[in-house]
Amino acid sequence: MPIRRRSASSTTLRASGPHSSDTCALSLKWVFMLMLDLGGHRNFIQRHHFNDDEIAAELGLQELVDADDFSPAPALRRLKRERLAFDLAFPVVGYPDRLQANVQALGQLIGLDAIEQRILAFCVLLHTDPCLNDASDQLGALGFNRTMRVLSTLLDIPQQDVAPYLANEGRLARAGLIEVNARSCTVSTLSSRLVIESSDFLQQLRFSHGQPIELFKYAFRLSPPGHLSEKDYHHLGRSLEIATIYLKKALAEGRRGVNILLYGPPGTGKTQLSRLLARLLGASLYEIACTDSDGDPVSAHQRLCALRSAMSALQSQKALLLLDEIEDIFDTSPLPFSGKSKTQKGWINRMLEENSLPCFWLSNDIECLDNAYIRRFDVVIELPNPPKSQREQIVRECGGDRLGEVLVEKLVEHEEMTPAVIARAARIARNLHPRAGKRLDATVECLVDATLKAQGFEQLGRHQVQQLPSYYSPSLINADISLDGLIDGLRKHPEARLCFYGPPGTGKTAFGHWLAQELKKPLMVQRVSDLVSPFVGTTEQNLAKAFEKASDEQAVLLLDEVDSFLQDRKKATQSWEVTAVNEMLTQMESYRGLFIASTNLMRDLDEASLRRFDLKIHFGFLKPLQIQTLFNAHLQTLKLKDPAKTSGLRLSREVNLTPGDFALIARRARFKPFASAEELAQALLAESRLKMPVQRPIGFVN
Repeated sequence: MPIRRRSASSTTLRASGPHSSDTCALSLKWVFMLMLDLGGHRNFIQRHHFNDDEIAAELGLQELVDADDFSPAPALRRLKRERLAFDLAFPVVGYPDRLQANVQALGQLIGLDAIEQRILAFCVLLHTDPCLNDASDQLGALGFNRTMRVLSTLLDIPQQDVAPYLANEGRLARAGLIEVNARSCTVSTLSSRLVIESSDFLQQLRFSHGQPIELFKYAFRLSPPGHLSEKDYHHLGRSLEIATIYLKKALAEGRRGVNILLYGPPGTGKTQLSRLLARLLGASLYEIACTDSDGDPVSAHQRLCALRSAMSALQSQKALLLLDEIEDIFDTSPLPFSGKSKTQKGWINRMLEENSLPCFWLSNDIECLDNAYIRRFDVVIELPNPPKSQREQIVRECGGDRLGEVLVEKLVEHEEMTPAVIARAARIARNLHPRAGKRLDATVECLVDATLKAQGFEQLGRHQVQQLPSYYSPSLINADISLDGLIDGLRKHPEARLCFYGPPGTGKTAFGHWLAQELKKPLMVQRVSDLVSPFVGTTEQNLAKAFEKASDEQAVLLLDEVDSFLQDRKKATQSWEVTAVNEMLTQMESYRGLFIASTNLMRDLDEASLRRFDLKIHFGFLKPLQIQTLFNAHLQTLKLKDPAKTSGLRLSREVNLTPGDFALIARRARFKPFASAEELAQALLAESRLKMPVQRPIGFVN
């Protein structure tokens, strides 16, 4: 019970109501023992004053604090009299508040015996009672052995029995309740030797009126149910089936050291997958907290202690555990100015091998994970952004019938659009516009664009989905081989490597789009700016990821300006130029889909790459009949007439017009319409003239 000490020369001491501090009778008993039985008075009573006036006041020595004739010997005698008075007034002292009931309930939950409960209760008071904490500091720095002697004296436990209870293998440490600093090479105060990491847990133990499991409410919590199903993870292939079967057997057998690593970009459904697996297994899923009761992030060490506590508290349940954002836990980079690792590698390795409940470990980036950690995970599942077909399914399910087709297509085509972004935007939009039937397009697009911008990705409005014009036909391509039958051949043999080469604007990329549409496959276009990096090795990694992603999505991969990646190695001046070409050749060789490379500079390609292309197609300038066909199609689209056919005939004599020239003029017409067929022809002629070769003078010009 909280008490207030009053100065007294008599041997009678009364409790006189609450004090401003949290000091209780039991704490004061221990404070007297620290001072007199364990020698703390040697530091506490100085030559002319007390070392700590607040402790002196709590011990009934207030009138000596400001005494002019202060002397150590009388002060010590007075301290002893106050101790006798206290013992007479409080022959029996108990735990304050709800501490005893909570510690006993916790002991029943995780299997602590009476001595372990006594040690835990002492540590709680040590860290919540300022007077006891300050008084323990009067002992000065303690070695490990002296720490054991102090505990033995205070708690009336044989000294040889104390150390096993505080060993790393003891239940208190295994349950993550007390962290014992047992390094013999250092000396620390008592409160630094016996650490309880979570201040929330301390408060719960001392004051909580809830159930025993609620003592850990800030360490872990029951995860809410998920809202995704197995069909939402179809793109994971057999990984989901393997994880389900393995976890089912592990739970049935009570297997230790079961760990599942889930990694991938934020918002790809890692947490939802954990919840889905828990539901399929009929198990409860508990999430280890990342923040404390104030919303502040907790340290990696605190989270690992919370994990240990969860394993102890939930050991009798059919439960799974989840740790999100594990990068800080596995970060082995040294702390500033210390040279010491942020985490203890051996300790984490042992935890991965011995944890009593299956754990999901979630990460957005596994670059920081040492291979020694990764090899200890039983199942490793990468969750990339779902392929286009999956994204479309997710978008339609989230939006229901309240998203227009134009927005659906924008969302589906955006390769950085994750399920979490879509689901959150749709949920907020439905909340803002609850009336059924009302379109959510404007709200959803605004919310999604804001998120994409904050993530550093291209926004929906700027993410242009290339559409082929309605009049597009392969017959409008001037290729050096017949394209008839090519699509039928690719349907029968979809694994092929094609090279499209020729001048800019001759229709290479557009033909790739047409092939993908005809094959009913998504098209994945990668350009130099998407893949090339100034950092050594990153270009090769980007190339590998591009081919891997295309393979996962079963997409047609079109690599534009491929000469940047397949330049002749004989002309290379830097080693990284050679490694980039080597990586590109390796990926081309192993890719099991349709790969299309386009280039304007065929002669710059490495000779080895040419042998790897199954078919090389040259795209040339338009023929006269093709020019006429395209011109008439644009006249019809722009609602212009050329009854005499004179404008079209003028264009037929041009030798370097391309489909790209017509596309450029069509874009111009959107903001500066053409008044006549002649004006349209003149614009095309101007584009053609710009490509005429220019004679440059040789030598010096005055």
